[in-house]
Amino acid sequence: MGFFDDAPAPEPEPLRPHHPWDLPEAEFPGVVPLNTIVLGQTEQAAVAVTGLSAYSAGFEIFVTARIRPGAEAAAGDRMPGGRGPGGPRRSFRLGLQLADGTKVIGDHGGRGPGGDTEPGGPILRTFMAGGGPHSTFWRWWAWPLPPAGSLEFVCEWPVFGIPETRTGVDGQVILDAVAHSVRLWPEDQG
Repeated sequence: MGFFDDAPAPEPEPLRPHHPWDLPEAEFPGVVPLNTIVLGQTEQAAVAVTGLSAYSAGFEIFVTARIRPGAEAAAGDRMPGGRGPGGPRRSFRLGLQLADGTKVIGDHGGRGPGGDTEPGGPILRTFMAGGGPHSTFWRWWAWPLPPAGSLEFVCEWPVFGIPETRTGVDGQVILDAVAHSVRLWPEDQG
């Protein structure tokens, strides 16, 4: 008899329809060939885009932060409301400025990449985050793909002294990487 033989079977999760604005579940992305893009750096912290992946409908942004030992405690003391859940790390803000002038402000809301109603415009949402005492990472989902032309990453982290900064890339590098994404099966065939 196995150790888990007497454990109850897990409840199956209800199937949720996949929407075009969701992070694809039936596709591997094409990797965008870019080096690390430093978005901001102070004596207390630094933050950078450390990777981009392109899917047929949108793109994933890997953001990594390094926090100097002792800086987070001091930042928590400077935050309105103190050190609550997520504290200084949650005060980080990310946005995109698309070539056509559209502004997309990132959502830390934890709602995940989707909802059941099609968004009225482009979205930028975290869908994964983690880290340790002096390092944090976020994975952001951006939908749809950017237009060709300048794509600016806009960030601020005032609690660590990082003012609003803008760093641009050519959106075409993301569009070119889509050709290297791999469709595994139709999205609606789980």
